[in-house]
Amino acid sequence: MNSRSFFHDFGRALYRVDSFYDDFAKQSNVSPALLWVLYALNDGKSHTQIEISNDWELPKTTVNTVIKDIQQSGYVELVPIKGKRREMSIVLTESGKTYADDLLEELYKREAAVYKALSKEERDIVATLEKIASNLKGDE
Repeated sequence: MNSRSFFHDFGRALYRVDSFYDDFAKQSNVSPALLWVLYALNDGKSHTQIEISNDWELPKTTVNTVIKDIQQSGYVELVPIKGKRREMSIVLTESGKTYADDLLEELYKREAAVYKALSKEERDIVATLEKIASNLKGDE
């Protein structure tokens, strides 16, 4: 296999995984952007819009729009960060946590089943994907 074949197969597999998450969002009657923002926020930590945008490669305007929408629904609170004038910490409210848990429950179950079926070596894929992404972007 050469690099062109590798990245062709890699891209096809990557988009099949991405397609699963898009389909899950559609079946759940939410946008993929909302799914990923809730997924990011539902880890029990606070995040900023910039962190979500950078970590998940989502456009800042998209993250901003989703955050405004779920803030109006009472699912998140924006908390000022000491020492930062404009940046706010985004935290799920109790109703937001319930909404995210309900929305993502089936997804988490599917992911857990897949994870369980992977060998230890196959679980090392995250490090490999991060290395590929960094090298393609010229970060390393």
